[in-house]
Amino acid sequence: MNSLVSRARWLASLLAAGALLLTGTGAAVADQDLTQEPVPGVENLTPLPAAQYARAPLFSADGTTAYVGAIEATGTKLYVVDTQTGEVTADVPTSTGRWAGPMVFGARGSLVYLVTEGTLNVIDTATDTLRASIPVPDQPRPPGTRPGSLSRMAISPDGATIYLDQSGPHDNGPSVGPPRLLVFSTARHAFTAAVPLPGESPRDIVVRPNGRDVYVSGDVGLVHLTTSAGVPKVVRTIAATGFADELALTPDGRRLYALSKPDGRAAVVDLTRDDVLTTIDFRSDFSPVLSPAVSADGTRLHVLVDDHRTAPKVLSYDTATHTQVTDETVTDFAVERASGLTVGPDGETLYLTGTNYVDDPGVHLQIVSF
Repeated sequence: MNSLVSRARWLASLLAAGALLLTGTGAAVADQDLTQEPVPGVENLTPLPAAQYARAPLFSADGTTAYVGAIEATGTKLYVVDTQTGEVTADVPTSTGRWAGPMVFGARGSLVYLVTEGTLNVIDTATDTLRASIPVPDQPRPPGTRPGSLSRMAISPDGATIYLDQSGPHDNGPSVGPPRLLVFSTARHAFTAAVPLPGESPRDIVVRPNGRDVYVSGDVGLVHLTTSAGVPKVVRTIAATGFADELALTPDGRRLYALSKPDGRAAVVDLTRDDVLTTIDFRSDFSPVLSPAVSADGTRLHVLVDDHRTAPKVLSYDTATHTQVTDETVTDFAVERASGLTVGPDGETLYLTGTNYVDDPGVHLQIVSF
C-alpha cells in the first residue's frame, strides 16, 4: 500500500496534519473537543450513492465519523460515514444547487458549517439534521450580473467567527467588481461584515493561532488582514507568492505554505515579516497538487498529487531543507482520481475522496490504515 521506511516519523506528522487542515480540503476543527481518545482506523472503500463529486471530509474528534460534502444530480448532500464499518449512516440534503463547498466544525464538534450556492448551512451532528440555511448577503453589483463564487472558509481559534471569501460579481465572464471577505458570527448566527479584497479570484483562507491575522490567497498573491480592530482590515498584499491556491500553516503560525496547483509549486512565507523565503517545486509535471498539511513538529509538509495517469500519491517534504523525503511517499490508493485528502485524528489513517471509472465506478471515500 505504501513505500514508508520511517513509520514512526510519518505517523507523528500525520497526527498533526489531521489537526492542522483548515481549508482546501475544507477540514477545520478549530473549536472541536479533541480530548477524546482517537479510535484506530480500518481500511474501507465506501461508495457515496448518487454522488458525482465529493470534497475532502471532516472527522469527529474520536475519528469514528466522517462528514463528506457531495454534489448529486438533484443537489447537494452531507454524507455521514461510520469510519469503522465503512457504512453511510445518514445523508443530509442541503440544497438544490450544483456546488458544495468548504466545511468547518463549530460548537465543539456539535455543528458542521457547509457552504453551498449562496448559502451557509448548519448541520447538527447529534441528530444528522439540517438546523439552518443562512443566505449569504448579496454583494454590490451592476444590474444583470451574478454574484461571485464562494470559495473557502476558516474558523477562528475560539470558534466565534467564520471567514468566507467570495469572488467579484460577473456576467459569465471576468469579474466586474471587487471580491470580498465575509465575516459570520457563530453566536449571532448572522453575517456581520463584508470587507473588499484586492484582485479578482480569492481562493483559500487561514487564521493564525493568535486569532488576529487572517490570510487570503488568490490571483494577486497572499492578502494579509488584521482583526485587531474588530472588522478585518487589509494590511498588505504579498505579491511575491504569485497566484496562490490552497494554504497550510505551521503549528506555531510562523510560516505558511502557499500552493499554486497548476504550477506544482509552493511559496514558503515567513509570517513574522510577510516575506517569501523560498519556493518548493514538487516536480509534478503540471499535475494538480492538493491538500497541503504540516506535521505537529513542523518538520514535514505533505501534499496530494494526482497526475490523471496513475493512482494518486501523497508526497512528504522536509521543511528545513525543502527537499522531498522519498521513503515517506504513500502510493497505490484504490480510487483512480482524487479530489481531496484528510488525515484522521489517530495519526494512522488517511481519508481520500475520489472517483473510479473502471472498477467499482462512482464517487468513494477511501480509508487507508497504516
